[in-house]
Amino acid sequence: MASIDEALSLINANIEAVSELQGQVEATKAQTEELLGQVQSLGIEAASAALNVGKDQLEEGSAMAAALRAKLEEARSAVEVAKHS
Repeated sequence: MASIDEALSLINANIEAVSELQGQVEATKAQTEELLGQVQSLGIEAASAALNVGKDQLEEGSAMAAALRAKLEEARSAVEVAKHS
């Protein structure tokens, strides 16, 4: 049977993993934005449009990761309350 401490440890590991993932997504978004600027300066409209869609999807993914982290933090708080009950 799993203990509350084990559950807290797993939740903390998940929070860390999601934070790292969000950082990676943000780095990719920054690179995409840089590339988008370069492509736009060359006047390549089709590539610009596609990169802009990709950038928007990365922003959405980052927001989802932030929401997931918030939910995991809520879960951690609930488990901590259970631990101290």
